Amino acid sequence: LLGIINDILDFSKIEAGKLEMEAVDFNLEDVLENLGNLVAVKAGEKKDLEVLFSTAVDVPRFLVGDPLRLGQVLLNLVNNAVKFTDTGEIVVSTILESRQAERLILRFTVSDTGIGMTPEQQAKLFQSFSQADTSTTRKYGGTGLGLAISRRLVAMMGGDIRVESDVGQGSRFIFTAEFGLGAEKARKQFVPHADLRGLKTLVVDDNATSRNIFREMLESFSFDVSQAASGAEGLSELENAPTDQPFELVIMDWKMPQMDGIETARRIKAHPALGTTPAIIMATAYGREEIMRQAEKAALDGFLIKPVNASVLFDTVIQAFSRETPEVSVDDASSRDEAAAVENLVGARVLLVEDNEINQQVAKEILEGAGVVVRLAENGQQGVEAARREGFDAVLMDIQMPVMDGYAAAREIRKDPQFQDLPIIAMTAHAMTGDAEKSRAAGMNDHVTKPIDPEQLFGALHQWIGIPKRPGEAPPVPGAATETAAATNELPDVLSGFDIAAGLRRLQGNRQLYRKLIIDFADKCREAAVEVRQALAAVDLEQTRHLVHSLKGAAGNLAAEQVQRAAMAMEELFKDATAMPEAGQRDSALVLLEESLAEVVATADLLGRPPENDPLPSSGETIAGLAPDLRREIAGRIREAADIGDVGALNVIAEELVNQTEDLLPLSRRLAGLADDFDLDGVAALADELDLP
Repeated sequence: LLGIINDILDFSKIEAGKLEMEAVDFNLEDVLENLGNLVAVKAGEKKDLEVLFSTAVDVPRFLVGDPLRLGQVLLNLVNNAVKFTDTGEIVVSTILESRQAERLILRFTVSDTGIGMTPEQQAKLFQSFSQADTSTTRKYGGTGLGLAISRRLVAMMGGDIRVESDVGQGSRFIFTAEFGLGAEKARKQFVPHADLRGLKTLVVDDNATSRNIFREMLESFSFDVSQAASGAEGLSELENAPTDQPFELVIMDWKMPQMDGIETARRIKAHPALGTTPAIIMATAYGREEIMRQAEKAALDGFLIKPVNASVLFDTVIQAFSRETPEVSVDDASSRDEAAAVENLVGARVLLVEDNEINQQVAKEILEGAGVVVRLAENGQQGVEAARREGFDAVLMDIQMPVMDGYAAAREIRKDPQFQDLPIIAMTAHAMTGDAEKSRAAGMNDHVTKPIDPEQLFGALHQWIGIPKRPGEAPPVPGAATETAAATNELPDVLSGFDIAAGLRRLQGNRQLYRKLIIDFADKCREAAVEVRQALAAVDLEQTRHLVHSLKGAAGNLAAEQVQRAAMAMEELFKDATAMPEAGQRDSALVLLEESLAEVVATADLLGRPPENDPLPSSGETIAGLAPDLRREIAGRIREAADIGDVGALNVIAEELVNQTEDLLPLSRRLAGLADDFDLDGVAALADELDLP
């Protein structure tokens, strides 16, 4: 009765125009946690029903809006879903639909596996005092006001609501809402301690949706995640893991057929063949108190109650490994760890084998900012030749490359006895399960994930390189690569399609380079969708997979999260290079990719291009007036920098030239332009011009 009265009062306020929306700072996870607590009792009464939350990684948690009214809409929809669903699952998912400056639009979907509705029944929804039909009122109760109120509230939040449903197949209520961007708190950045990065984790759950939600959250923590659909399959995964790479963490569902989570956990703890016993965290949506007592008796390492959010999962994992979750920004601790790792890398010579130009520039910026000398190779074959020709302290090896892939290149390098101890570190896409094992089988020492995480990269190099400084060799100054001339065009703090803060962290704060890379990436995006469509039309599945994989990597390194997510979803569809996905899935994924690419292109167009340099004299006019000794000296310096791919050094030379005399301004501009475009062949050609008599 109280619920009915509240509905009528809210409806009356809305009709009278007296209901006002608040605009306050709130945490989206608090709203979802409260929602989970409110629906838990009703959902728990149905023994075969799970409520799950899926929140995309790029959704900001701190918002400005009306959390009470948002929660009211979600509660109405979830309560309806529980009412009409006896078995299966109810999933509340949240994604970032768009973002412009300080305003953003979120899309919420409440899907269920309930009785569903006919088109005629759907047409009656969202009307005051109206339900699907009279039998609904008799069997399930209610006033028919909940959805009408929800529609009005959603409209007041600047969004709209709709329903998709099939009889016997469940329903999906989808609504959007506009929010302001709240002040991000220091805590909850979900970055684990360095020794937990890449933690090998197994998710054991018979519910595929639940497995995928856990996987996405754990991968966002940088963990290496595998999945199993039953207790028996989980045991098999643990038994078959390489002895030098055992699973360290298991997220275990309690309610599974044949063998429940408690029994599976007991068998894992008592397994004689497991050299390493993983930490086990139990997750359940049923019979909480009794299950918790059983979990305590089984000496498990943690307990989760579904629906689980990223914050609770992160804290539970950290506690399971006896690490304290920092109450202040993790950036402070991370920067100290990173500084310690970087200190011993000054002067190290690293061969970077990578075919994607944007990924090359991002990696070079990170490494050169730490004083590392970087040499580039664009495919595995060039990498093998460079390793044989020059001495390196380590090799960073991309996996998917033309001509020769990273696995083949590593095996070729290892054939030479003098390179048996050369550290080779794979650079892999984290979502590709099993990449680490393949890398080690090919003779690589370690792997780092893409998009590149500076802390993880420095940690791996620090572990394998040792002390790289050579007697009599003056190491480069850390950060020299970023000390370029001030940008003539500013990079805004907020840019649609990009997480500017994350991108700048990866590029050591170099705004000028980040701006340039965004524009370069957008140029490639203009044709990328066309190339993917052409590959699909030619039924070239391998080329399609290669194109979206390359897009995913570059987008990740530039924090173009929507492109990264769309490319990742499409790559997942084409992971089997011998089977064409269903037309509906394929077309939906392609449209999502095209929309995200279009947003990046529009963003870059808004940034604009840097003004063209003043017309420069011809090469002959620029160089003819220079003394022969000076020309040879400049040629030698820029050729040496070009040979090792040191763009930072080329920019330093360009600055020194213009500081000597204004007569060298045209040459300085030309050299800086070639360096900014990463045109090392053009730099070599300039050196040849300077050497001409």
